[in-house]
Parts: sequence; C-alpha cells; structure tokens
Amino acid sequence: MILLNKKLVLIGDSITFGYGVNKKDSWVYNLSKNLPLEIINKGINGDTTPSMLNRFYEDVIALNPDYIFIMGGTNDLLCGRSIFSIKDNISEMIKDSLGKNLIIGIPPCIIKEMAENLFMPSTHYTHCKNSLPILRKELIDLCQNYSVKYIDFYKLTFDNIEKSIFIDGIHLNSLGNNIMLNEFLKVFTL
Repeated sequence: MILLNKKLVLIGDSITFGYGVNKKDSWVYNLSKNLPLEIINKGINGDTTPSMLNRFYEDVIALNPDYIFIMGGTNDLLCGRSIFSIKDNISEMIKDSLGKNLIIGIPPCIIKEMAENLFMPSTHYTHCKNSLPILRKELIDLCQNYSVKYIDFYKLTFDNIEKSIFIDGIHLNSLGNNIMLNEFLKVFTL
C-alpha cells in the first residue's frame, strides 16, 4: 500500500540505476518493498552532475516529489572534473529542493586496480580514487551548511570492501546493493 500517494524520486548515475545486477537485486528497486511510497528511479548509467543538474527540473522537481535523493560525482571524477564543480552542481540541486525532504548520497569508494582490469580503460582512476574521500568531506560540509540529511555510502563501502561487494571496482554486486539498501533505510524517515 502506498502511503497517501507520496513519492520518492532518486536521481543519480549507475549506482542509483542499478547497473550490473538484476533489477530485483538493485537497492533502489528494493526500496519499494520496504517503503510505502511510489519510488521513481531517475538514475542513468554514466551520468555526471552537470547532466543531472540539467535534467533536475524535468526529472525531479516537475514530478512534485515528497522526498528527493541525489547522488553523483564518481563519473565526473572519472572524466577528470574537479571536486569544486561537483559540489557546485549538487549545491544547485539542493537549492532547488529546499522545502522538500532531501537526502544526499555520498558516492561509494572505488577499487582502482579492480576497475582498471574489469571495467573500462581510463586515465583518471587515480584521480577518482584520491578525490572521493575529499569529495565526501566537501559534501558532508555542504549538507551540514544546508541542514540536509546525507548517507555516507563512501564510508559504508570502504568499511565493507573486504566483503567482496564490487563486481568491477566501481559497481556493486547484490551484496553491496543490499548493504546500501539497509543503510538508506536506517537514515530515511517518513
């Protein structure tokens, strides 16, 4: 039963989309089994924060959601973009979401060596791996400045890295998705 037609819209990249696992194993898909809300997944594989900001009004605000989740930045770093530009784009999306129940996701860590071997060639894996902890701090500061909730998927995945939660060093397997789901449910409140 959906709670009073309330909806949660999630915008992000492949981690939000559920890349690499069966739909039934995706953390976002499984939210619908745990929350009495309409869940709308606007995750797009390979998306960056400039693209998310570009589509934010149409894909999120125009849907008039009661709850919003935003997570991005890994693909920006894999393209060589700066932490500042990611923070600026997410800040703009936060400003557009003020007055809504908002949660920011801190992107998961990556395993550079695994990604180099199993995902795709990139000259920016070192930049991404080294920048993600700095992005984490910047996004936590941003959330505190706006009094917005956040979920620290970076720390969560880093702390669980030895449990073999990745399929390719970037994307999470079903165990990793389940760990993310449980963490989201701990933070999210109706």
